[in-house]
Amino acid sequence: MNFNELANKAHTNAVNHGFWEERWSNEHCLMLIITEIGEMVEADRKGHHADIDAFVKYDARIPFDENFERHVKDTVEDEFADIAIRLFDLAGALGIDFEKMNPCRYHRAFDKFDFAENAFALCKGLARDVIGVEKRIQFGIEFVKNWTESLCIGLPWHIEKKMQYNANRPIRHNKGY
Repeated sequence: MNFNELANKAHTNAVNHGFWEERWSNEHCLMLIITEIGEMVEADRKGHHADIDAFVKYDARIPFDENFERHVKDTVEDEFADIAIRLFDLAGALGIDFEKMNPCRYHRAFDKFDFAENAFALCKGLARDVIGVEKRIQFGIEFVKNWTESLCIGLPWHIEKKMQYNANRPIRHNKGY
């Protein structure tokens, strides 16, 4: 995954869909990311996981969006993608150049904690206001990337499919902000 490319792509799509008509504070944007984390925990509590095999084998007569909604949308994997996309969007809005940043040195033994505990650790890291927002964004992306790898979730694939789905959605996805 090229973080700079994803930041540019996610932010461009968000701008095109009206999410940046007003410049929101970093705290506002981080809170929206935290709400995605909450949605991911709810999907996990319900045991709602993507059915990739069904998605890939779909009947060509079914539009992409309908197929995505049937087999991927609102699942744990989809919410992981939403978290990453929102982090990349904020990075794009702030002009973060990941290639100029020192590597993120955070390590977590995800298997030693349950799902909700890992989600809480992600929220705590994103909310640590004693750390610059750029490092918190970098931390969040690395955390999600490593966590999904530990769960054998193909995050790049889910990001790609979610961004394809989002490209056809209405302004602000029919939300106020």
